[in-house]
Amino acid sequence: MKKHIIATVIAAASISNTYAESLFDVYKLAQEHDPSLRSAAATYDAQKEEVVITKGNLFPSITFNGNLGYTDTDNKSYDGNVLSNSLSLDMNYPIYSPALSYAVDAVEIGFNSAAIDYENAQENLALKSLTEYFDLLAAQAALKNTEAQVLSNASQLDRVKKQFDVGLVSVTDLQDAQAAYDAIKVQSLSAYSNVLKAQQALYQRTGRHITKIPELSKGYQIKLDNDLTIEQLIKLAQKQNTDIKTLDLAVQAAEKNIQIEKSNGRSPTVVLTGSLSQSDSDSSPNRSSDGASTDASIGIGVSIPLYKGGAINASVRKAAANTEAVRESRSAAIQTLELNLRSLHLDLQTSVAQIDAQAQLVKSRTSALEATQAGYDAGIRNLVELLTAQSNLYDAQNTYEQLRYGFVVQKLNLLELTGDLTEDEIHKLGAWLK
Repeated sequence: MKKHIIATVIAAASISNTYAESLFDVYKLAQEHDPSLRSAAATYDAQKEEVVITKGNLFPSITFNGNLGYTDTDNKSYDGNVLSNSLSLDMNYPIYSPALSYAVDAVEIGFNSAAIDYENAQENLALKSLTEYFDLLAAQAALKNTEAQVLSNASQLDRVKKQFDVGLVSVTDLQDAQAAYDAIKVQSLSAYSNVLKAQQALYQRTGRHITKIPELSKGYQIKLDNDLTIEQLIKLAQKQNTDIKTLDLAVQAAEKNIQIEKSNGRSPTVVLTGSLSQSDSDSSPNRSSDGASTDASIGIGVSIPLYKGGAINASVRKAAANTEAVRESRSAAIQTLELNLRSLHLDLQTSVAQIDAQAQLVKSRTSALEATQAGYDAGIRNLVELLTAQSNLYDAQNTYEQLRYGFVVQKLNLLELTGDLTEDEIHKLGAWLK
């Protein structure tokens, strides 16, 4: 009795920690749970403060200094002590510094890049979480199909056993039915394991045990948007893809670095300086120098770099070479993006054709099973043919469902490449899950 109570408590706890979530809910849970997204957000915040820090170098720097001292002297020529104190305000204001101005521009580019990285992290997380969501749907569809086949084969096996008991079928038919049932039971265990793995992946992504999710509606249309050609998709991706946006900013940052190096090595720096100080001293026994004094000063300092043993020109050439490297990396990324888009677009076209053909195959195998069943009942078809026809139909149905879910994941990848995997698109897709 005690064991039964413990088992019931464990089952209840398990149920209380499972959730049925919509597609958008899973995406939001992943956002809350994902450490890489939080890292990107923190980097964005840090880069935002870096802009403020760098801009601060363009403004006057004012420093307060205070000093209190005591000196005791005891020698043959003099015996006495001095108590002194001083206060000062010092200012340093770079009124002309091209390098500092370019540095601010570079930091602002870095800030914009951090914003793009955060957007990219959101897109990557959306693609991963949605893909894992549909992986679970695909695994559940495969399990559902396999369980239906298990029931069908179990029913067929039960029927053959009864026929064998009255001598209507041979032992070979009984063994064939048993073998078919055992084989599909093995498949069902594998399908169940795949469902558990998919659930575990979603748990890792969201922090929740998600076991019940809506299925893709039969009315979901398997088609491509004919209004967008592959060339239009490539242009859209070059404009919106976050990886390309990041590389665009990397090129700008590299070009800005050339200007910084030129300014550091060739441009003068003009600094306005100022100081206001007050000092006071009290000496004993000689008080001739005692008293307070106030000093004020202002000046302009100019610094002009002249020669650093060739390091100035070398630094500029290095920055130019780095810029060229970044430009070429961007060109390579665009080529890779274009290739991926063309390949994915072709895969989607193929999937549309495959799903249409697979739907027809399901109809054909349904008719074939009906004909084989009628022939078996009439005694002109054997059990092996009937079991094969059943297996063929279930396989066709499972392949059809897997192709449909695969098509959705391919479309998600296309949206991610073109920079269109937004929350609105997630809502639109979620509306097809019933």
